[in-house]
Amino acid sequence: MERGLLSDPKLAERYDDVVWMYLFQDFSGSETDRAAERVAIRFGITSWPQHFLVDPYTLTVIGDTGRSLTSFAAAVDRVAVTPRSDGVLPPDLAARDAAAARLEDAAAPLELARRQLANDDVVVRYRAIERLHDDDPAAIAAMATELLAVPHDQTRFAVCRALAKAGADEASATALEQLVLRPRRSKNPNVLRSHAVQALGKCGDLGSVAVVAPHATTGNWRNSTTRVSVACLVAIAAREAAARPVVAAHLCRAFPQPAPDPADAREVRGRTQLARTVHEALEQVTGARVPFPDDFDGAAREALIARWREQLG
Repeated sequence: MERGLLSDPKLAERYDDVVWMYLFQDFSGSETDRAAERVAIRFGITSWPQHFLVDPYTLTVIGDTGRSLTSFAAAVDRVAVTPRSDGVLPPDLAARDAAAARLEDAAAPLELARRQLANDDVVVRYRAIERLHDDDPAAIAAMATELLAVPHDQTRFAVCRALAKAGADEASATALEQLVLRPRRSKNPNVLRSHAVQALGKCGDLGSVAVVAPHATTGNWRNSTTRVSVACLVAIAAREAAARPVVAAHLCRAFPQPAPDPADAREVRGRTQLARTVHEALEQVTGARVPFPDDFDGAAREALIARWREQLG
């Protein structure tokens, strides 16, 4: 973005088309950093850099500028902002921000946080979830279905973490499965899916296996969701005996292909580590022991899968 848009001298021609706002976080947890984080939460920023357009009257995101002058100009030209008297006024926003900041105090009353779970301001509600996570995750779980429907990544991430801690009822587990299947209206869908899968490791059942298995069997060692999905299947199998043979069959298909270039050490290491993770998962699920090959190449992979299938009958 810095190279493709912000440093383009032709951008000067569009300077007055918008009011510019720059947001910086140093992740120190200082008062200034937390204030900046609250802005990031308001707009659902979970990865950087981001550059987008906001309606100043409603504080809704109305456009993504992309990372080039061409895409920026097109985004600005597409949108129009209509002044309105019922928009978010600075005093209202200041009051919301103060309410959210109060919940950042570890001594903030739990009852206050419980009440604020129903607040219609996304930042206040998120800070309430954070406050309750360690001390009363059950309060979050009780509203999980409603909260998971909020199209806001930080909220959904936090609710998934709470469900991974406290568990969920059937409706919430179904909502988690839907997020795994279709993480809609998310700016960071892969991370949202990963959080939902982690929560299903705590509260999923045999029916969840079919939802999670496609992400455990991709062979993509670069995507952390792959390992999270493998771990989720193991956790479900540990709770439900009926799931064990189904999980084991899926895990037999989860071994990645070996590195196409044996000289690529990073690729070899990544694929071998994922293969070992799958292998250890099978040992946990089945209780059987099968030697892992010294070198994970094509022949070793086929032999390993064959040994496991023998074990499974």
